Amino acid sequence: MKVDTVITLENDVNCLLLEQAKLENENYFLAVILTDSEEPSDDYVILKEIVEDGKEYVLRINDGYTLAKLVNLFTIDLSNSMAGIESAR
Repeated sequence: MKVDTVITLENDVNCLLLEQAKLENENYFLAVILTDSEEPSDDYVILKEIVEDGKEYVLRINDGYTLAKLVNLFTIDLSNSMAGIESAR
């Protein structure tokens, strides 16, 4: 998976992947849920990428501690991006 792509979750909800972060050697994505007309909604999720048997899956993160760490990483990346600083991914 990569940033700026749309993925479809099992419940037929489309999400646009906005940012990627690594935490403890795992890939996470900040995503916005798209409306039925494929426009960004006001709902955001953080998804963990899981690769098993060559197939990609995502798991929605609900754990408060992990969410806090990831929001911090995404905020740093966004701040650096706005300042023109390349992220070391």
